[in-house]
Amino acid sequence: MAWGQMLTAQNETDTLSDTQIGTLPKTQAIIIGQISSNSILPHMPQYKAVQQNMKTLKEQYEAEAKKSENDFQRKFEEFMQGQKEFPQTILEKRQNELQAMLETNATFRIKVQALLADAEKAMMADVRSEMNDVIATVAKERGVSIVFDIDGGSVPFIVNGLAMDLTDAVIQQLGIEENAE
Repeated sequence: MAWGQMLTAQNETDTLSDTQIGTLPKTQAIIIGQISSNSILPHMPQYKAVQQNMKTLKEQYEAEAKKSENDFQRKFEEFMQGQKEFPQTILEKRQNELQAMLETNATFRIKVQALLADAEKAMMADVRSEMNDVIATVAKERGVSIVFDIDGGSVPFIVNGLAMDLTDAVIQQLGIEENAE
């Protein structure tokens, strides 16, 4: 084990209570591990399935949005062609219809973004859960106490050599090829 991969934590009587001191061993090795979820996820077949499902959903929503935009465009052209001939009440009615269609289309686009984000989050929950289970297995096998995901944004800095990189071991444990993309 490399020098930087093990930290030794010793009980210090001036900072720990007597109860805490009695429950901890005198010396405990803490091994820190790191993984790169951005390096693991693309190799997972489940992740690829989520990406394909998301692509299909986006295409379906985009087709519906395009259909609505085409309907709006057609009605707008009809309005423009007949506006000189329409009585004032029909003109106002058509303007209101166009305005309502425009607002509906904009609202739909906003809702679609939220629906897509929710769908991806729900689909990715199982993928991340499986990845986390494998990370826990690999960490336990190697005696690692804490594992940080360097891609998660919550660990802005890790000294090279201080943490044991478990990324390749997790990919191997998942039974997937490292060069699969």
